[in-house]
Amino acid sequence: MVSDISSKKTDGKEPAPGRTRRAGDAVTPDGRSARPSGPPEVGLVPGVPQWRTTGTLSALQELVEVSESVPAVVARQAGLSTSELHSLRHLMRGPLGPVDIARLLGVTSAASSGVVDRLVRHGHAERRSHPDDGRRTEVVITDSGRAEVLARMTPMFESLAALDATLSDHEREVVERYLRGATAAMKSLMR
Repeated sequence: MVSDISSKKTDGKEPAPGRTRRAGDAVTPDGRSARPSGPPEVGLVPGVPQWRTTGTLSALQELVEVSESVPAVVARQAGLSTSELHSLRHLMRGPLGPVDIARLLGVTSAASSGVVDRLVRHGHAERRSHPDDGRRTEVVITDSGRAEVLARMTPMFESLAALDATLSDHEREVVERYLRGATAAMKSLMR
């Protein structure tokens, strides 16, 4: 989970967290700051005085916040739990064993078994004997499960592909470098 990396908008009556209104700051009649736009605000993250709130960091924070909310909303629309939706997403790549699903979800084998039971009841997955080891089972997504995921996610994928198509190769390289760097910064918290 990422902490707030953006400068939250306020109603204008109080300064943003970590920032104090200075004497002489102009204020509009409704109490909003009338400071001219200038360089990005500095020092809004405690302990990181060089922090500069920029449009890219604000947009990244918004993306992180939206991406945290999307699975729950999509799962609810589909009548699934978020664990069930995440399992289907992983199963789209190919069959998995119940222990693999537990590891990917970060849950116990017993919890994973419950998720698989519910997916089977919904008709979105099947348990099958492992082709190489009949003592093991694997979980396979069904056509119904695949259709559910695609119906919910295709509009987002189409919009992202259209957005990507508007970028030049150079712009795409810059965006990729930025996003990979942001991903590495977040992953550094997981070590």
